[in-house]
Amino acid sequence: MANLKNTICVLVLSSALGISAANKAAAHPHEFVQMKVSLNFTDGSTVTGMRYTWLFDEFFSAYAVGPADEDGDGKPEQAGLDKLIREILGNIKPIDYFTKFDTQEFVPKLAAANPISSTMIGRQLQIVFDVPFQKPVSAKENPFSFSIYDDEFYIAMNVSTDDDAITFQSAASGCSHDLTLPDPSDDVKAFASSLDKTQSGGPDLGLNFAEWVSVRCK
Repeated sequence: MANLKNTICVLVLSSALGISAANKAAAHPHEFVQMKVSLNFTDGSTVTGMRYTWLFDEFFSAYAVGPADEDGDGKPEQAGLDKLIREILGNIKPIDYFTKFDTQEFVPKLAAANPISSTMIGRQLQIVFDVPFQKPVSAKENPFSFSIYDDEFYIAMNVSTDDDAITFQSAASGCSHDLTLPDPSDDVKAFASSLDKTQSGGPDLGLNFAEWVSVRCK
């Protein structure tokens, strides 16, 4: 399998995704994550961190949780799922959990993540974890925008279409967010679709498909 850095499947599963040549011909992206994000507030307008909820696609989930099924009954043990989330978080810590901030605005600094849960939702792996800010951020004085995406677009990371995809915990009524969806050109979409599992889209391809969330308080 290609040595594609900064992707969950490589970092966590290593060579476990050495799948058939037929599957390698599939178009980019190769893994899919549906996301929800809850921002934690204190004092109404101060953000202390974010809670991430990631739901992985069935194909990735099947490979990821395989080692957690220690007794071979087809169901992963909770101890194995707990180990898996710790491995995932440890591996993606150096890339700030795929989280980017708009450098034209205020850029919070992230602390180490805290695992909350790792469960199966049907056939899909769901992990929940908190990422505190190193210092609380006033969204009134320092509005900021963030996005969660894989630079190489090996993994498609999309905000869930559910109503509670982006939520605030303990925020004042004057706090709000906007979600800006990407609008990649036809050429960029065609290029992304032309890549197979042995090819990298380069360090900036994912930015074209990134969804941005802006946070502010009045």
